[in-house]
Amino acid sequence: MKQKENIFEELNKMKRLIHTKAGVVISEQADIGYDIATIQSELDKVNSDEKKIVDIVKKYKDKASFKSFVDQYKAKSGKDFGEDIRRALFGGQDRVEIEDLKKHLSSLGVTLGDAPYVRGKLPSYIFGGLDTSVAAANDRQKNINAIFCSVKNGTITNPSSQFNNTPWESWKTTYKPTDAEIEVAKKSCKIGGVGNKSNDYARIVGDYSKKVQTSLGSSPTGQLSDNELEKILTQLNGEVSGEVNQTVQGLPTTADGQPDLEKILASL
Repeated sequence: MKQKENIFEELNKMKRLIHTKAGVVISEQADIGYDIATIQSELDKVNSDEKKIVDIVKKYKDKASFKSFVDQYKAKSGKDFGEDIRRALFGGQDRVEIEDLKKHLSSLGVTLGDAPYVRGKLPSYIFGGLDTSVAAANDRQKNINAIFCSVKNGTITNPSSQFNNTPWESWKTTYKPTDAEIEVAKKSCKIGGVGNKSNDYARIVGDYSKKVQTSLGSSPTGQLSDNELEKILTQLNGEVSGEVNQTVQGLPTTADGQPDLEKILASL
């Protein structure tokens, strides 16, 4: 019986040799199915071995093979690899393993970053420069839409988001949405099929306030102080310039066509 088991073991080894690559140590060659099962087994443990997970990823020596691994991880497990390893690799206690993973991925031309927060979804890593699928692009656009539509006076205002109270410009610098993506996001800001006027008004007022503050020599915060308002009224001498008229188009107006400050402020 023992001899029979040994024969089967040898046959399995021979079967695996068929798929090996010449000139590469067998133990260093990737077996995607086995690697996926091993990582999931580690993730199921109370104390997973993060180094073991990173070492498995390091078996993939080029972008194409790593992308194949990530795609098959999703196909075989139904789970997102970035989301799964984020459960194991996070915080200061895993700093060494995270930096090791980043260094390896960088050698493939891939970056490791945190995915923008989406309410109802678990935190996840994203692999920059790797996934160009339609699904990934759609997820990115949804993230941008959610963030953009929550911006008020230049600041992200979403208590359920990790980016709550983050300046829009700071977020934009980090995640680099394109002009086209921002245009799509603008059109997505709807409530009941009607444009989200509250956010539109806030952005219009905030943007114009910054321009006015700059012209006054003040810091462009987007929120005018009483002193700045006094300066504006003095300089305008009760008249509104053509540039101002052009800027305030689309804002709520009174019966005589003037900006309705009460309604505008109520929407902020």
